[in-house]
Amino acid sequence: MNLRPLLVIPPIVLGVVGFLWMTGGETPPVVTRPEATLAVRVTEVTPQAVSATATGFGRVQAVREWAAVSEVEGRIVSLAEGLAEGTILDAGQVIAEVDQTDYELAAQRARANVAAAEAALAELDQQRANTERSIEIETRILAVAQSEVDRATRLLESGTGTQATLDTAQTGLLAQETALASLQNTLALFDAQRASAEATLAVRQAELAEAERDLEKTTIRAPFRGRVASVGVEVDQFIRTGDQLITLQGTEAVEIVAEIQPNAFGPLIQTALGGVFDPGTDVDASRVIEFLNAAGVTATVRMDVAVFEASYPAEIVRFRGTIDDQTGAIGLVVRVADPLMANRERNAPPLNVGAFVSVEFEAAAVEGVIAIPRAAVRQDDDGAAFVYIADAEDRLALRPIATGPILDDRVIVTEGLADGDRLVLSDPQPPVPGMALTPVTVTADGGR
Repeated sequence: MNLRPLLVIPPIVLGVVGFLWMTGGETPPVVTRPEATLAVRVTEVTPQAVSATATGFGRVQAVREWAAVSEVEGRIVSLAEGLAEGTILDAGQVIAEVDQTDYELAAQRARANVAAAEAALAELDQQRANTERSIEIETRILAVAQSEVDRATRLLESGTGTQATLDTAQTGLLAQETALASLQNTLALFDAQRASAEATLAVRQAELAEAERDLEKTTIRAPFRGRVASVGVEVDQFIRTGDQLITLQGTEAVEIVAEIQPNAFGPLIQTALGGVFDPGTDVDASRVIEFLNAAGVTATVRMDVAVFEASYPAEIVRFRGTIDDQTGAIGLVVRVADPLMANRERNAPPLNVGAFVSVEFEAAAVEGVIAIPRAAVRQDDDGAAFVYIADAEDRLALRPIATGPILDDRVIVTEGLADGDRLVLSDPQPPVPGMALTPVTVTADGGR
């Protein structure tokens, strides 16, 4: 009898018994895994005072630069002691002297001409006085001649005189009238003669003034205190009118044309308006310097010297008003007073012409502004700005915002964030709104 087919029965029975045992007991408990969380860095949003800065670069230039140009010709007889490039000259100090011989002779001739003209005028005045006295005398003589004619006429009428006597008297009267008329004509010409003499005197006086002025020009003086930038003359050298002798740069102040990119200057202007929140405010560009000074914008010149940085307070004086066609930068001119005065407290050595420096402009701080790191700002598909925040339940939330100017590595937020919001600085991957977070609070600069 073949029993091999029956060998499959025991395994089947065992399987059925095992199934019944497994399904016949209590239902095993369901294991729930905890929700996964994502650790992110967050910082608390706090309104703060913000101040915009802009930095420009340029070279130090003298505010005043004067070239000593000869206005006379002649031989140089002396120069200021030690005159050379870099020499400091005081205001009024003699720079050079030209041989004065020819100019002194010309002045003496002019003085003699003036004296001659004055003498001629005095002589004319005396002649007028003499003529006036002569007219008085001749007038009295004329009266006597008239009396003689009247007497001869009465005698002739009475029969005791002769016609010859009357004719003689009348001839004398006519002669006296002629003499008096001549003197009166001479007197009438004195006004024109005196005007001519006065004009001649004025010409001679002008010639004298010109000669004395040329004589003064032989001594060349420094118009202000300054440093000699160049020298182009030597003693015994003959110079001509128009020759340049030296170049003098004033030491009372220096200027720097700070070249600034417009995108850096814009936030400074907006912050200076006191309204980074009002980009529609109009600004009169022709009065931009008055505006900047009134808004409290300050300027500081900085220069790297060995192992330290020197700083100099500066005054904003003017706006260049044009854009450089090579760099696209705008020019803002600042002035530093007394650049040769060293200051140990500020580690500020003398600020010399030609030095390459930076100029930092800083607007007055604006209180109550929310500024966040630029890296925390995102954009959606439509270009709208938003940030991630951690809500009260430590879950990821998306918050649309409106932004203002960019200040260095920060962005001004004008709408969307409030004091106390927790801003997510990390980049959550994947960014699923509502996902659980493990916030790690850090400071605005990234420290815990």
